[in-house]
Amino acid sequence: MRALALAFVTACVGAGPPAPPPTPAGNPARPPDGALVLIEASPDLDHRVVGRSDAPATIAIVFASWCVHCRGEFEVIARVRAAHTTSRVLGINYRGHEEYAGRGSDPAVRAYVAAHAPWLRVVPAGEALFQALGRPPKVPTIYIYDRAGALVARFDRRDRPLPGEDELAAVLRGLDAQDAAARRR
Repeated sequence: MRALALAFVTACVGAGPPAPPPTPAGNPARPPDGALVLIEASPDLDHRVVGRSDAPATIAIVFASWCVHCRGEFEVIARVRAAHTTSRVLGINYRGHEEYAGRGSDPAVRAYVAAHAPWLRVVPAGEALFQALGRPPKVPTIYIYDRAGALVARFDRRDRPLPGEDELAAVLRGLDAQDAAARRR
């Protein structure tokens, strides 16, 4: 079983191991669990396939270079990432959001990442990946997947404020504990 928790930000537009944290109440229907497979099969901005990881946690952020809301969430993710050093962080940049009203482009994405999240590996998302994510209309949206690629949480700002550092860290701690228990078996 792969150790993988995927936090995914879509930009602006008793016995046994503990159960993973529930998806926050009020979120719309959950997308299928197969999105992580598509993310890992996708090339990044440098045309390298993302590939699988044995990391116990992966934080992936889908964003648009023009997204003001994303900057604040990147700061939160950066702090969570620093505290959870085994986490993998990926950015998902859906072309439809990025290029909305002529606002962004690949060079804009590169400049944005360099300025706000230089640690971020970016995956340009086409229609198939966007569909697998449930076509979120607003960004940021955060998805968290477990090691096996199952969706365990989705944070969508249409339904509630974005999670803070404590809430994201709690989800990752729960998945880390689940992963550690599975490895002891």
